[in-house]
Parts: sequence; C-alpha cells; structure tokens
Amino acid sequence: MARPYDRPAAIVALVNGVVVMLLPIAFAGAVKLFGNGYNNGTTVVGNLPAGEHYARIAQGAVMYAIVLSPFAMAAAIRTFVHVRRWFESGATGWRGVLEAGACGFVAALLILLPGILPRIFTQPGLAAAYTLFYAGITLMVGLAVGLVLWTTATLTLRLLDWRHVP
Repeated sequence: MARPYDRPAAIVALVNGVVVMLLPIAFAGAVKLFGNGYNNGTTVVGNLPAGEHYARIAQGAVMYAIVLSPFAMAAAIRTFVHVRRWFESGATGWRGVLEAGACGFVAALLILLPGILPRIFTQPGLAAAYTLFYAGITLMVGLAVGLVLWTTATLTLRLLDWRHVP
C-alpha cells in the first residue's frame, strides 16, 4: 500500500526530472538572449535536401535526450527519496544539493579519466591540476543545479499545498 506522501513525492520528482532535461535549453536561451551578440559579419548558409534538415534536428534531439536522461532519472529518484525523507523526518533536503555537486564531480572524473591515466606517472602535477580544475568547475555547476532543484522542489510543494514547507 502506498504511503499518503508518495503522491506528492512522485509529482515533485517528475517536476525535477523535467527541470533537469530543460535546464541546458534554458541556459542556452539565456546566453543567446543576454550574450554580447558578437558577429564577424560572415554568414554561411547550407542548402540541404528537405528531409535531411529534419533528420538532423531529430538526431540532435535524440542525442540530447540520451545524454541527459541518466541525470534526469537520478535527479528524479533522489528527489523522490528526499521528499519522502522530508515527510517522514523533517529533513531539509540540503543533502540533495551536495549529491548534485558530487554527481557533477564524478561525471567530470569519468570523462577526464582516459586523459588523466596516461599522465599520472609521467606528469602527476599536471594531471592533478587538470583534474582538480575541471572537476572543481563541474562540482560548482552541480551545486548550482542542486540548488535550482531544491528550490523547484520547495516551490512545487508550496504550490501543491502539502504540509508546511520550511
């Protein structure tokens, strides 16, 4: 039998999963909107067959979904867990923000691993510097995304009027 707080946890988890999928699009839109608009005056226009243009758009959308789906699923599952914990024990959910930062850090380490491994013994200082710099950047981005997700979860619970949100 489902607990009475499983429904709000599932709704908040779904909202956060969608936010993770849409966050890069929102970021790209903000950069386009608020960017300096540098243009060197050169415009290249391709002439593609009618169907190929749509095929490339579909291919890009599928690649986008494949890359972001694991992160969205992880965010949704962890949001569900944290909202249930909040209903059961009153936990604040800040642990989820830290988990998002750790997720970014680990993702960067996995991507950097093939480039780091050959240099660990030949250039250990350089390998460590690259690792700390890039993994540190993704840690900060992960913390920022975690903060956005925590805010989204809190606002969703407030809008749905479930138990007083701290």
